[in-house]
Amino acid sequence: MALWGISTTTETAANNYAIPKYQHSVDRNRSPWNTFADVRGWIQRHYGTTENSGLSSSYYDEVLIPVAGLNTGTDSPGNGANNTGIGSATPVAVFFEDPNKASPISIGAGGTTGIGTGTTGYVHVVWNENVYCSAGATVRILRSTGAALIGTASSTGAAVMNYTNANGYVQQTFNGQISNRIAFAFPVPNTGIGTVLSIDLGAGVVGTVTDFSGGGTVTKTLSSDLICNVGGAGTYLSGVGIGTTTLTIKA
Repeated sequence: MALWGISTTTETAANNYAIPKYQHSVDRNRSPWNTFADVRGWIQRHYGTTENSGLSSSYYDEVLIPVAGLNTGTDSPGNGANNTGIGSATPVAVFFEDPNKASPISIGAGGTTGIGTGTTGYVHVVWNENVYCSAGATVRILRSTGAALIGTASSTGAAVMNYTNANGYVQQTFNGQISNRIAFAFPVPNTGIGTVLSIDLGAGVVGTVTDFSGGGTVTKTLSSDLICNVGGAGTYLSGVGIGTTTLTIKA
């Protein structure tokens, strides 16, 4: 069932991180970046605001592919003996949010003209499952000239609805973000017009990020494969991606 993302194969860029393969070509400005696995199967999250990130509390979830047994596997709280269950969360994409904040994010966002001085930019890190990301977790943004910038995860500040193994949908408040897609905010300097920003993949995600299913550890390292999956300048698949992998400071 590898076609549907139901497999024990190691998750890599080559196999689309186990995300259902048909999402390579269907509705690519929403998926697979808004698609994740939980105990119900593969879920697609539809956002209702232009934030379209972990900071948005307006959304609904659609079950794309129901999968039985994920709540009783060895990686899940049920600790069943006969099912693999749901694995730990793996990053599947990282990119700068389109400063225009189109919802859904435009697949042409790689051609954005840049981000204005004195504004706030966002880096999105996407996992193939929901995660708990504590407020204060960081990513590092490199500048073509000048010191690096730091993107910081903030708290949503409001309760959100999420599906849990024990109680179905519940309202949760957390000092951070609960999503498969986490937004890290960074201040754009008031100077440095023409400076090119890029995501420091080697730094990874620093801080507390745990798996929504069982609270275990998640992968926080980032690789160039993640950039290729979304980059406006990337060549993965057709070469048309979501979001942008570099950002230029403009007036």
